[in-house]
Amino acid sequence: MRSQLTRNVYRRLLAGHGLLRPCPALFGRCYYTQCRPRLPVQLLLRHPHHPRRTFFGALFQKPPRELKEPEFDPGYDVLLKFRGMETENARPPPREELLRGLKQFINRKKRPFPKPMNSTQAFLTTRMLRHLVDNPLEGDDAFDDIGLPHLRHILYIVQFPPPRGKTSDHLELSKLVYREIEWRRQTIPEIPGKPSGYPGDFKHFIKCLTTYGGALEAVERFSEHRAKLDIQTRTDDYNTKLWVLVLRGLAQEKREAELLGELQKAAEEGIAYSPMVHEVMTGFFAGQDRVEETKKWFEKPIHDGQSPTPETYLEIIKFSLRNNLQQWSRPIFEKLVQSSPEKELWDVALRWSVLAMDKGVEDIRQIMAAMATGSGGRNGHKPDATTIDCLLMAAIEKKNPYLAERFLSLGNELGIVPQAMTYILQMDYRLDAKDFSGAHSIYQKLQNREIDIRNDEDLPVLNKYLCLLCGAENPDLEHILDITAQLELRRAVLEPETIVALCMFFLRSDQQYDVIDTLSLHTLTLSLEEREQVRKAFVEYCLDTKISTARVWDAYSLLRQFFPETEPADRLRLMDAFFARRRPDMACNIFGHMRGHGNPAQRPTAEVYVRCLEGIGRCPSLDPLKMVHNMLKMDTTVEVDTRMRNALMLAYAANQEPHSALDFWEQIASSSEGPSYNSLAIVFWACEGIQGRDDIARKIWQKMQRMDLEVPPNVFWSYCGALASQGELAEVKRIIAGMDASVGYSPSVMTYVSFFLFTPRLSWWM
Repeated sequence: MRSQLTRNVYRRLLAGHGLLRPCPALFGRCYYTQCRPRLPVQLLLRHPHHPRRTFFGALFQKPPRELKEPEFDPGYDVLLKFRGMETENARPPPREELLRGLKQFINRKKRPFPKPMNSTQAFLTTRMLRHLVDNPLEGDDAFDDIGLPHLRHILYIVQFPPPRGKTSDHLELSKLVYREIEWRRQTIPEIPGKPSGYPGDFKHFIKCLTTYGGALEAVERFSEHRAKLDIQTRTDDYNTKLWVLVLRGLAQEKREAELLGELQKAAEEGIAYSPMVHEVMTGFFAGQDRVEETKKWFEKPIHDGQSPTPETYLEIIKFSLRNNLQQWSRPIFEKLVQSSPEKELWDVALRWSVLAMDKGVEDIRQIMAAMATGSGGRNGHKPDATTIDCLLMAAIEKKNPYLAERFLSLGNELGIVPQAMTYILQMDYRLDAKDFSGAHSIYQKLQNREIDIRNDEDLPVLNKYLCLLCGAENPDLEHILDITAQLELRRAVLEPETIVALCMFFLRSDQQYDVIDTLSLHTLTLSLEEREQVRKAFVEYCLDTKISTARVWDAYSLLRQFFPETEPADRLRLMDAFFARRRPDMACNIFGHMRGHGNPAQRPTAEVYVRCLEGIGRCPSLDPLKMVHNMLKMDTTVEVDTRMRNALMLAYAANQEPHSALDFWEQIASSSEGPSYNSLAIVFWACEGIQGRDDIARKIWQKMQRMDLEVPPNVFWSYCGALASQGELAEVKRIIAGMDASVGYSPSVMTYVSFFLFTPRLSWWM
């Protein structure tokens, strides 16, 4: 069924009255528009045919569907607006509005649970905060607008890394915030009874440096910090944790020399080889599968005979499985089990039993009995929901959903009440097994609030559920819409893979309004990297030759509206694709959208003009050609040279306008640059379309002979075609016979093809 989206909605969008808004706050030219549409939605959705006004029609007419408005975090629209004004070199919004928006955005990120910023949000926050800092208030109000509590909130939030994307903006933001905190602490007079210093500031800053690739700077700043302390304070609990953060950052960046050097300094100053340091060193070498070093650091005695952390044991499990070292790790975990460890370590031991020893349900039951009994005077530990979760995760890693179900049944037999993560894991492995009915039963419990979800822990598995539903053989549209509606009520941001899956499914189903709703609700909250992922999916959809031209044009219209930052290379691929579909009008419209783009970097260059004109030469259409030519006349940034005139001559000749093509030849011949060999081939081809004007081709050929130019084969073939099209068969035979003397090579197949193809009688017969 042919889509009506372009005909109905996008006529008004292209006219500037659209509801949809392009992406604001990008790194190029930014666009900010008000959050309300300029025209009522009903006008956007008007039926293309004029309705007949009847009494009953007015009573029972179905109201037009309204498009959904994008939902921002409170204050985020102010950050977008500021960035738009900044890139336009326009006056920014009032300071009071900026402060209010920044505080609202930070408060939203902080409560009730900290939510990480993506890279774009960190970039926008950095730009606005730098503006506020560089343009402070004067007088007594200098510190009233951005106080230390607000800065500390930002530093606290930025230490939580985003799940994906680059983090350079997070590092820059943390440096800016901490520098301002330090300056204010040194400048603001101390309030009696209220200390201005706060040790958490430095800890959060070190955490940011070590998380976002600034470990070397963290080493330097921590060294400066230690130099101000006495020997006893350097080894207290607070500074020991800071040292562990520094070591962890160096290990994360794979800086082995610096890591070993800092560990040596820590030992010299009295920092013990604690379980946390043991975890960092063991994990560093285990992550690189360096067997001997991993064994050495793991077997090194820990201070006061303490046990390794659960994370260390988990790393050892993965390390031994990757390197087939189960025999080496087996005594480690047997010793752990025999020592009657703490509950967390018991859970890790059960996980090892499943992954490394292939223990079944009955074996796990016996281990749980020993776990509950205890030994050596220590009390036992009863398995709980966390224990079942560890077993489920082990079964998921083994890709064995049947084993996971048996572990879940074991928990029910033991009377263990499942927790939220248990249901999430259950839904996860059922999706892996393509058990949609089982996954749906868990979803119903989530929807009915039978499961206590506090911090969106279920979003990853719901994203996975949506992706699999969209890719199913017979997708259930109503069920998919129900899930998206529930997530919309929760103001949940979908992952880019899920957005791609939904949009592709809706496009295949001709549900364009649902595509618009999905993009409108989610794309503005994605980072640039995530937006690129969605954008590339739309580009690939448009390049799929199996999809109808109408659907592809609808998808391109959405791509243009929601992703104005689409790279020129992708736009050119789309333009070429429409030329290949024999739709030069659509291809030239894409070129026109590039020409009218607000960002100068997106506008066509001379290369792009030539590429478009050559496309029109392959797929002739006069109206698009005139449109592109008029754009070229008005474009002061593009120089018209021989190559450009060649493309114009080619396009006009292909559109049965040989006289206009010859006008460009005259411009080429009189220019300082002069013609190229391509110019000669094209002008001979243009002469084929003018009856009785073979004299032009003869004059050019004679001049070439007088100048003793080397004649490429394609130029010679074009000259033969020009003469043959005028019926000069005898002369064509003569020059072909004398090719060895005149041009220095013998006739080829293409020589005879050009002769026979453009001979009038043979052309009529063919």
